[in-house]
Amino acid sequence: MNKLNRKLLTTLGLGWLGFGIVGGAIAFALPPSQITVLIDRSFCPQDQWQAIARSYDEIYQQHQNRDLQIKQVITFSDIGQEILSTIPAPDAVRSLNTYGRSNQERLKQLQSTYPQAKLLSCQSQ
Repeated sequence: MNKLNRKLLTTLGLGWLGFGIVGGAIAFALPPSQITVLIDRSFCPQDQWQAIARSYDEIYQQHQNRDLQIKQVITFSDIGQEILSTIPAPDAVRSLNTYGRSNQERLKQLQSTYPQAKLLSCQSQ
């Protein structure tokens, strides 16, 4: 290989290495925002529940695209609450059953515990 080709390859290689290092540093320094999703499972008419499922689908797609990170998903109603062990797919949320009444005290407690949470509820639709 002559000197010109070697210098060209060295320049290109160092350029790509620098590009990778800068990209990694940006990804490390500016991670996506983390949110907790609160899903109110109190009784909800089917059409309103489908609107909630669509909202969750949009959040989930942002999570898949790494625009944001879903830290955890919590479902709740007047009967109790559950912190889901994995981030559910939109179809799983769409197929959840709704039951009971809305519990405003539990909602306030969850919102104070998770101030950056995104609430999905029929009561706010």
